[in-house]
Amino acid sequence: MIARRVYRVVLYLLPAELRRKHGAAMEALFARELEHARTHGVVRVAIAAVRGVGDVVLRSAYEVVRPECGTRKPVLPAPLPTTRQLLRGHAVAFLFAFGMSTAALLFPYARRLIPKLTEQGASLGTIAEALLLSVPFTAAITIPMAVLLAVLSQFTQLGANGTLAAVRCSHSGVRALVFPVLAAATGVAVLAFVLTAEIVPRTNARLEALLTGGAGGRSERSMTIGALRAAVQQVQPGDERVARVSMLQVEVQKKLALPAACVVLALAGIVMAFRIPCGGSRLVVGASLAVLGAYYVMRMGGERLADRQVISPMVAMWGANVVFMTVALLFARHSASPYKPDDPVPVGKAVWS
Repeated sequence: MIARRVYRVVLYLLPAELRRKHGAAMEALFARELEHARTHGVVRVAIAAVRGVGDVVLRSAYEVVRPECGTRKPVLPAPLPTTRQLLRGHAVAFLFAFGMSTAALLFPYARRLIPKLTEQGASLGTIAEALLLSVPFTAAITIPMAVLLAVLSQFTQLGANGTLAAVRCSHSGVRALVFPVLAAATGVAVLAFVLTAEIVPRTNARLEALLTGGAGGRSERSMTIGALRAAVQQVQPGDERVARVSMLQVEVQKKLALPAACVVLALAGIVMAFRIPCGGSRLVVGASLAVLGAYYVMRMGGERLADRQVISPMVAMWGANVVFMTVALLFARHSASPYKPDDPVPVGKAVWS
């Protein structure tokens, strides 16, 4: 079976000693889980396969950071932070991550933009205005990034001081940590929606006018959701109608799906932090790069497929959100804890119980 072959290959991510000691038992357990899931249908088999492979991947990540954890002196769990303290820490981390990531994306864009405007004889005021107008569409991308970075940063700190381990057996303790953060991520998503749906199209329109001297036409990225839907109704019948409608619908769904990614990535960051509480800076950097890279590759790939009419615009833009949300909920409810260094990874034990 393909799932068992993939699982066997993924086992090589584990340290050799651990693989020799528990590899056969883990593979046998995985096979039993697949057999049990097969009696409930194909969907359950797929869920069991993803869960088992994901457990090994997370265990391998834990083995990378475990030596760092082992060198630390045991400490008593820190008191559970209040909601205000928790949200204040996340706000500071979010603002720092947002500023750094936005600056990192704006810098290469500015290096291309400034010479182009200089060649056109633009004044310093025009160049400064163009750079300022570039901030909103960059922020639409970096806001979900900053949410994930802030969650990982703050929750790994809670893991390092023993708070996550202390609340794992308490539903009320987990809720006190998780719910305020998800509520804050939802609030950020609402603000991000206002940005992407209303502010970004208008700043993009002004930026296009600056770059083209007012000669260029209005692109999909400079239309609000209402304008995009009106444009769909105005597309004339013909050979290019399907392609044009698909491009417009992609922009509509993008303006909805990108803000929703704030909540999805926040949940993904929480699950990873609970799974690897001693991850520290390695988890923040490594997991952020992996998750964000996978998310944006899926989203960009979906956009290209939708432009070619291979898949629908809704599937293209919401597919990454659905996949990441499903995987995060799957691991939150069913994945095993990888904290014990000598036990094989079981399958089916709740993370937050």
